Amino acid sequence: MTRTHELMTGLRKAWNAGDGAAWAGHFAADAEFVDVLGRIQHGREVIAREHQKVFDTIYHGSRLDLRELSSRPLTDGVLLVHTTSALLVPAGPRAGETHAIQTKIVRDGLILAFHNTIRSQFAVFAEGDEALAHTEPLDWDGQR
Repeated sequence: MTRTHELMTGLRKAWNAGDGAAWAGHFAADAEFVDVLGRIQHGREVIAREHQKVFDTIYHGSRLDLRELSSRPLTDGVLLVHTTSALLVPAGPRAGETHAIQTKIVRDGLILAFHNTIRSQFAVFAEGDEALAHTEPLDWDGQR
């Protein structure tokens, strides 16, 4: 099992357990996390606290499937990792399935930086513009 596979497995288990401290345990003490709303969370303690809030509220009982798309070294012990995720939320304002893509910088098995972006179709993003529906820039089907 590769180190990034172990990291993704640990993140998935922590999320599915609704455990903010376990989730943040995969981050460096001085990590930065950019959530899907563009807010920057600074430090492992903040990441743990903010994730516990969503685990206890809008993402209560949710299930995360996280899969590595690519990984490449940037320098000794530092990797650039791209992942894709599907989040299934059973109830509440975010009920349903949401797909996202993440960019991570990982050093010695801990996440230094994590940027999370919800995925949407171009036409949906442009509020139903049919012309954009036919200009999808990338084939995302293989990345879900």
